[in-house]
Amino acid sequence: MAEYNRSEAYDLSLYDMPAIKTSAAPRRDIPAQQPRPAVKKPKTAAQIRRESVSSALRALKLFVVSATLILLFGAVLFSKVSLIELEQESAEIKSKISEAQSENTRLVMQLNSSVSIEKVDAYAVSVLGMHKLERYQIHYFENRDGDKVVVAGGKAVGDEAKADN
Repeated sequence: MAEYNRSEAYDLSLYDMPAIKTSAAPRRDIPAQQPRPAVKKPKTAAQIRRESVSSALRALKLFVVSATLILLFGAVLFSKVSLIELEQESAEIKSKISEAQSENTRLVMQLNSSVSIEKVDAYAVSVLGMHKLERYQIHYFENRDGDKVVVAGGKAVGDEAKADN
């Protein structure tokens, strides 16, 4: 079992290539050069003025962009709030419409029930003292002379007068 703990199978140093130097000259290490400190030239008044103007312009641009973004955000927020308020008003109006429609239906039914033929007959009999006609009370008459109209002045106008013309 001790044979299993050996590492010959994993010895990769057998496959290493030997290092070959191509030049015969010895290699020299070059010392690293230290960076020289930069010498700042004094700025002229015109340069200082240009830098201050450019920084002021950058600040102004930043302010304008920020104000524009805030205004756009406020406009979006205002439109959302307005939309919510309009939706609430619409819901209230719809509920009032449904209430009015149900009230209309109730009133139409009440009107139909109060104006039914049976109710009119009952009212005529009980309150007005009227009675329904019997068959023997109905008399039909026939006018054999035709229709006549007497106009002021004694002149008769009717079917006969038309036939005379």
